[in-house]
Amino acid sequence: MAPGQKVLYLGAASGTTVSHVADIVGPEGLVYAVEFSHRSGRDLINVAKKRTNIIPIIEDARHPHKYRMLVGMVDTIFADVAQPDQARIVAINAHNFLKTGGHVVISIKANCIDSTAAAEAVFASEVNKLRAEKIKPREQITLEPFERDHAVVVGQYRPPPKK
Repeated sequence: MAPGQKVLYLGAASGTTVSHVADIVGPEGLVYAVEFSHRSGRDLINVAKKRTNIIPIIEDARHPHKYRMLVGMVDTIFADVAQPDQARIVAINAHNFLKTGGHVVISIKANCIDSTAAAEAVFASEVNKLRAEKIKPREQITLEPFERDHAVVVGQYRPPPKK
């Protein structure tokens, strides 16, 4: 993410992290912030009143067709949805809105996906699902000791072929 870029933020919650992303992209950038919960959405709308580069969208990220008229093509998708079908949610939004060569940043909470499997196995499975959707992993970081069984994966969507 860089100044002037457009970001689709899935799982925006009350907008705390969204506000940091909005600061990174600056006044020339834009953050489309999607949140399903109406309660969190109210807080998100209040954050957006103070930061004009945030567009709050109170909708289910599983159904991007419902907000397709609001969101343009983006440089990055930031996903913090904590759902068992998270990789599918990211992929369907990438196919709709992410520029070729664009990036994804995905927060993976292993227990939200499969509480019976080892965290590393869950992370590997999610990365494989992303690969199948043309999202090439570039970096994976676990958040230990700050958060247990959490990882962040950065990937690139339909990366250009190596020359």
